[in-house]
Amino acid sequence: MPAEYSCDGMGSSPALSWGPAPAGTREWALLMSTVPADGSTKYNWVLHQIPAATTALVRDALGPGLTGVGSDGPYRGYQAPCSQGLGTKSYTFTVYALSDSVASRLPAGSAVTGEQLLAALQPLLLGSASLTLSHTRDANSPGLSAACQRVRASLAGTPNAQAAVACDGQYAYVSSTGLSSRRMMDGITATNLQVPTAQNFLGSHAWRIPLQPTPAAAPTSAVDGPIGIAIDGVPLFNPCKQGGCQNGDTKVLGELDVCNGHAGRADDYHYHAAPVCLMADKPASYWDTHPVGWALDGYAILGYNDADGQVAQRDAICGGNTKPNANAPSGYAYHVTEQAPYVLSCFYGVPSPDLAGQSAKFSPMRPPPVTPFPVSGMSLSTEADGAQVLAFTSARSFTTTENGSDAYANVPGSYRIRYRALQGEALSAALATNANRGKSACWTFQFATAQGAGTQPDVTYCR
Repeated sequence: MPAEYSCDGMGSSPALSWGPAPAGTREWALLMSTVPADGSTKYNWVLHQIPAATTALVRDALGPGLTGVGSDGPYRGYQAPCSQGLGTKSYTFTVYALSDSVASRLPAGSAVTGEQLLAALQPLLLGSASLTLSHTRDANSPGLSAACQRVRASLAGTPNAQAAVACDGQYAYVSSTGLSSRRMMDGITATNLQVPTAQNFLGSHAWRIPLQPTPAAAPTSAVDGPIGIAIDGVPLFNPCKQGGCQNGDTKVLGELDVCNGHAGRADDYHYHAAPVCLMADKPASYWDTHPVGWALDGYAILGYNDADGQVAQRDAICGGNTKPNANAPSGYAYHVTEQAPYVLSCFYGVPSPDLAGQSAKFSPMRPPPVTPFPVSGMSLSTEADGAQVLAFTSARSFTTTENGSDAYANVPGSYRIRYRALQGEALSAALATNANRGKSACWTFQFATAQGAGTQPDVTYCR
């Protein structure tokens, strides 16, 4: 197995294909497993409710099924092999053909483990096929370097980090779907009605953090878009609205939630200031010496104070300082603050290619529904079937759009946007259309008043 599919590379999930399907196949499931020295079975990849029409996964696939948790922690997704012992290890990919959906046999409201999935699918099993590959680690494997271990260890600062780290010697690749396990969208008072959906920041699409940060000959501007990644896998942006700071500060304008995040035009969730809900996981002093995130130039983003507990000294260059910290690269570190620009004002070091190529990271699947407008009582909740509901109240009339060329008038009142990721046959049907060719994940949207009256037609969007 090439190193790029392990934590000694990009940590990508591999492309796989299988077939033919046994007669009566309604759904597929996939497990990747290994047997450590203690003889137990360990799972690296847990994927279920794959539509029957799907017989292949692209590298770093997003959306063709529901991801569970592997044996290495709470991260939902492909956990790139990262054996603690040196030598050669074997990994087995097994695809299961099922006669019916396994959904009703799995625990509701929690991520599924490999053991739970394997037990649940047995009564539905029509057949299976396996592929076994091996990967060898030695003392020089890049995932074992001190710089890589430092980035990986930083994720321990939050108990529910939905991120994974792999390293190829030049970069740490921080993989995630960009969603927080905490409150999202609560408390926003000015909105564009975007909602948080899963993004493909996985493997080869992960955020690249230089392992050996290097001071730049001159600072690089950070006036628009992403500046780094928080340790929970949520991107960090500069404080400004899209297009630059002349368009306003998102926090001052009331566009951020109680955690200092919101959903952008790609329905992508991100922070624009200190991720305060994440930071609440630990005593405030913890962040004096531990990263809350990583800037795209490889330098750590620390809490409000220096390691001595005093308010961090922020220089006039980029808003950081050169004081040493045992859990951060030497030479420089940024510190969050309550004043704009909240995280950093520029990049002290040479940024990774993700700064220049940031547009390729985001895939808007629908036009902006509205120009940001005032609301109250905004909240995001999850219903029993997994659908999410963005609720809000507007004191004035507003107009929304579905495709950019239509318009729907809304009177003052309370509203609900209900959206849900499609799975199974519904996903297959949506992806079979010409408009969605080459896409892999879809969501169905319903727009209604708080009383349930529809305000515009239901619609499916895919990316």
